[in-house]
Amino acid sequence: MKNHLLAIRLALRDWFHEQVLSLCAVLALASMLTPLLVMNAVKVGTVEALRSQLLQDPNTLIMIPAGSGISGYTQDQIDAFKKRPDVVFAIPRTRAVAAELSFETANGVFAALTLEPTAPGDPRLAHHHIQQPEASLPVSTMVLSQPAAHKLGVEEGQACTARLGRKRPDGVMESVKLPFKVVGILPAEASSHHVAFMPQEILEDIQDYRDYITVPGRGYSGDPIPEEKRRYESFRLYARTLNDVEPLDAYLRTQGIEVITKAKEIANIRRIDESLNRILLVVALAVGAGFVAFTVSSALAAVRRKDRMLGMLRLLGFSRFALLVYPVTQTLFTGFCGVLLAGALSLCAAAGINALFSSQLHGVSVCAMRMPHFLAALGVVLLLAVAGSIRPALRAAGIDPSLVIRDV
Repeated sequence: MKNHLLAIRLALRDWFHEQVLSLCAVLALASMLTPLLVMNAVKVGTVEALRSQLLQDPNTLIMIPAGSGISGYTQDQIDAFKKRPDVVFAIPRTRAVAAELSFETANGVFAALTLEPTAPGDPRLAHHHIQQPEASLPVSTMVLSQPAAHKLGVEEGQACTARLGRKRPDGVMESVKLPFKVVGILPAEASSHHVAFMPQEILEDIQDYRDYITVPGRGYSGDPIPEEKRRYESFRLYARTLNDVEPLDAYLRTQGIEVITKAKEIANIRRIDESLNRILLVVALAVGAGFVAFTVSSALAAVRRKDRMLGMLRLLGFSRFALLVYPVTQTLFTGFCGVLLAGALSLCAAAGINALFSSQLHGVSVCAMRMPHFLAALGVVLLLAVAGSIRPALRAAGIDPSLVIRDV
């Protein structure tokens, strides 16, 4: 064991003694590895930037039926969707009769807004840190899109009144007023439509009122509440992650539900990622083959130059295994230093690329270096270094000491 450690020490001292050759070997490895690390960083940064742009819009994960179901959807079906691990939020949507409501504007004119049901955990509101509206009485709360708030001339914290009308079975027209308080306004990029987000219960009450069904909680008269379960025309569902959109889309289609999603955009990013991975793999294989060939040739040449020295070590009592360790140690150290230099050069290149494109991409990092990728490159290079040094190591271990005696 003592000879083995001494062989490692001698190998490292010899590596530092041959400064020029060792530096050339390190530079050769760094020149091969640096472009590969930079390419991988660009791939990672580009794909992450595309994913980030999609995730900045909560609508990327949304799924809405392309049409209404034949018999509608029950609350039990929506609850079943919520229980799936790939679903983060789901809420039913009422019929078109409850999807619009007239609000009084600041100048006293009534303007129609589209209504959208919401509930705790709604990604569209949570993403922008908007307070969840409540169906409280006598004044309920709601969240407006910026175009809707501009149309009504209201700001956050202000109150407004909606007018809800219907036609009774006897032909008489009647209406009631619904007071609301605005508790949040979505930013312009969240929605370009005139939308008011309200708790699901309010939309159900509006639908019942217009269907002339009694609403005891609000004192609206009408026909008795039907015994059968309420059915909804549509629903709004959010996948948990980008990777869940396509499988969830496929699942819903097997249930006979055609949905509108952004699966194509997500699939395009996945295909870009896969294509770049294939290109990187081809380049990595070429670099790996070149590194192995370089390692074999340089290590073999070093062993041949040091035949007499290695034979003298055998005469001094070093075992064959100790001589086997000698070239392997030097090759591993060359690989280690080459990877460190390549990493430093890659970081400089990444900083330059990001600085070059920062103004065009609004500060988004297009070249992202990741420590796990660097450690993976280090591990692969060290494995290839060992593989490439096997033949030179076997030649070193097989040196006949008698050659040294003849030369002496």
